[in-house]
Amino acid sequence: MLGKVETITVVLAVALTFIGAVPTRADPAGIVVGQAWSRATPKGANVAGGYLTIENRGAAPDRLLSATSPAAAKVEIHQMTMQDGIMTMRQLDEGLVIPPDATVTLAPGGEHIMFVGLAAPFEEGQRIPVSLIFQRFGKIETVFDVGSVGAKGPLLRIASTEAAPVPSSPPAKASASTDEPFFTHICGTRLMADVTVTPGRSGPVEVLVQLYDGDEKPLTVDSLSVTLSNPDKNIVPLAAPAERIAADRWRVSMTAAATGKWSLALGIDMKKDDRIDIAAPILIE
Repeated sequence: MLGKVETITVVLAVALTFIGAVPTRADPAGIVVGQAWSRATPKGANVAGGYLTIENRGAAPDRLLSATSPAAAKVEIHQMTMQDGIMTMRQLDEGLVIPPDATVTLAPGGEHIMFVGLAAPFEEGQRIPVSLIFQRFGKIETVFDVGSVGAKGPLLRIASTEAAPVPSSPPAKASASTDEPFFTHICGTRLMADVTVTPGRSGPVEVLVQLYDGDEKPLTVDSLSVTLSNPDKNIVPLAAPAERIAADRWRVSMTAAATGKWSLALGIDMKKDDRIDIAAPILIE
């Protein structure tokens, strides 16, 4: 018969064995989501991009598996990569890995959230609820702040009711930021287009276009033209045929003569007597 000490020892051993056999949930402070934002979309838009930071404070890697939102029929995790100087997009079917003790930033031109099948266009000032599903941590509820069409980052929110000084950026950094490309995703009823305008400032620019069909597969068409217009500044619309650089990719050099909000339109000849026109606002700094 076991004594009192021996009995306690056996109970503790069994308890420790049981605990070790149960899968443990990630540290409650393991995943921290912040700076979630999106851009306003034009009327009739069917898709929108979402961006945020994901910090893994845990000791093990985690993975963003999926996301849902009442604002869209589905929410996908996408990755943008450069191939031969062209921006390409693909869906991450297995999710996005978040390494331990690291912060992953989802931003225009890189990994991002894609809202597909919008219930309504995103409007500036709107807040979009999103559920993020992680492999270890589970579900996190967050909200994406919608900025302007040309927003370059999340809205700055000051928690305190007192006024806080806003630090000014050095002139060199301010001017350098305008050399960054402007990226937008245009969605029509039959096709989609990734459009990158480089640099995102007034003057000579290069417009790169990649086309997808309704199933997000690369799309080959007969020809494509690009039109830039800015009626607010009485600038005559500038149209130019694009050069095919791959089966589904096109390039054209143009000039955006002034800063401000422009309209970029694509004229796409699918085949003879079958033309599609889609457009979206872009911001030139």
